[in-house]
Amino acid sequence: MPTQAAAAVRVALPAWLAACSAAPPPQARGCHATPADTITVLSRGWHTEIGIPADQLHGPLTIFRDIFPGARTIMFGYGKRTFMTARADRASEYLLGPFPGPAVIEAIGLSTSPEAAYGPGDSVSLSLPQGGATQLSAFIWNDLAHDKAGAPLLVGPGAFPGALFYVATSEYTLAHTCNTWVAAALHQAGLPVSPDGAILSGQTMWRAAAAARQCLPIPP
Repeated sequence: MPTQAAAAVRVALPAWLAACSAAPPPQARGCHATPADTITVLSRGWHTEIGIPADQLHGPLTIFRDIFPGARTIMFGYGKRTFMTARADRASEYLLGPFPGPAVIEAIGLSTSPEAAYGPGDSVSLSLPQGGATQLSAFIWNDLAHDKAGAPLLVGPGAFPGALFYVATSEYTLAHTCNTWVAAALHQAGLPVSPDGAILSGQTMWRAAAAARQCLPIPP
């Protein structure tokens, strides 16, 4: 979930970015999915996030069950650190948002589903292939920086109630945006989603929707 400063940039971003969203996604392959492991990809304008049911977190990423006790869903998003966590005071600072810099991973604990929490909007539900939930957890955990105790390295709270920002090991660039990160996470989870060229939210959502149509749950 973007901060207030990040939300404002939806209006400030140059119009040419929107034109890029017309690029078609790469051809995806079919796959078989496990209906028990279902995640949500949510679009919040220019920004996409992944919602993972708390009981589908695996490995060390299960620490977020303790960080958000009682949460039903954990939302994970990605962005440039200074852009996502710092309040912009001048219009020029919004224009600096897309340029390279250190990144953060945002985590939000929800007591309900993403659809119920955020209301009607652009979202895609995806059933993961066997082992996909484990691989998705590993992708997120491996991009989290850790403190000396091995816990995710906290930056601080976000503007949205319950949101927390953590240091990412990867860097935000024009070719590695929040939407590229989400597409890469889906790819790591075994879904037929390519992160190549997934710069804008529309490109990632398009590919997620295509994967949802192809990765059908295995009949009982």
